[in-house]
Amino acid sequence: MKRTISIILTICWVSVVCIAQNAKLTREEYIEKYAKLAVQEMQRVGIPASITLAQACLESNNGNSDLSIASNNHFGIKCHSSWQGKRVYHDDDAKGECFRVYDQVYDSYVDHSNFLRNGQRYAFLFDFDKGDYTSWAYGLKRAGYATNPEYPKMLIKIIEDNNLQKYDAMTPEMFDKKTKKEKVEEKEKTVVVKGDAPTSTIEAPTPWTSEPIATKHGKRVYKNNHKKFVILEKNETIYTISQKFGVPMWKLFAINEFTPGQDLQEGTMVYLEEKAMRADSKYMTHTVRDGETFYTISQLYGMKAERLAKINKADLNNVLEVGSNIYVRKYVFKN
Repeated sequence: MKRTISIILTICWVSVVCIAQNAKLTREEYIEKYAKLAVQEMQRVGIPASITLAQACLESNNGNSDLSIASNNHFGIKCHSSWQGKRVYHDDDAKGECFRVYDQVYDSYVDHSNFLRNGQRYAFLFDFDKGDYTSWAYGLKRAGYATNPEYPKMLIKIIEDNNLQKYDAMTPEMFDKKTKKEKVEEKEKTVVVKGDAPTSTIEAPTPWTSEPIATKHGKRVYKNNHKKFVILEKNETIYTISQKFGVPMWKLFAINEFTPGQDLQEGTMVYLEEKAMRADSKYMTHTVRDGETFYTISQLYGMKAERLAKINKADLNNVLEVGSNIYVRKYVFKN
């Protein structure tokens, strides 16, 4: 019996680790995702984009830390007496320290810039040249930004290993410019799925307009395709949902197929239990509307996005043609 329990626990642990590993952003992906934002902040307040990106990579573990996922706090900024916003508590230098919570990652970057720009002890940093990331790295340590004596070297290594200094000479507009060759290559990679399923005979579901089945912890709980879900409200994060319903954050991310660092807006559907493999039996097909993807459609029907793509013999990232019809249940041809 003990051996059986041990095997089950081992399998569960391996599953958790695999899900966490598969969902993680790489450093390269993180930089690509937020480089433009760092350059925008450099243009606004004067902090080298290389420094901002290196700090974010280090402090947020490339957007994969619990603090960055739960609170959109990518710089580990603590509350301090002046902070009037939302808070969350994590163990850091001391137990149960207070950290700032942001509605979106953008707010975290802006607050980081303002924190340095308006902090008297950091004022001397802005006398350094924008491209002098070495002086900035050692200056941050001297000003008391971090307690780790290796902090400057760590930042410099991240910058030089990933060629982040190139962003110090860029403008936000440069991110929007693509060569003719790049545009052609991008077009060639884009596969448009022109769903050839029959036209749907029933309107697509709007689960958020249904009557809640219960109210727990001050939140309305709904059901869609036999699966419970809640709606993310203003000032809420996945962390707060996790705390209220006792569902681990990694599980909520896995169930909903969210990715670390993803900005979850007010109104997002958050399933509390594993989504189904197909839509409810009253649905067979769905007519694609503007802006819809396999993922957004899968949330509407309470089914797994990968499964939805597979039913339609397509890749999850393929573009869907507006007005075409796709299957939301596996269609079985009858003789």
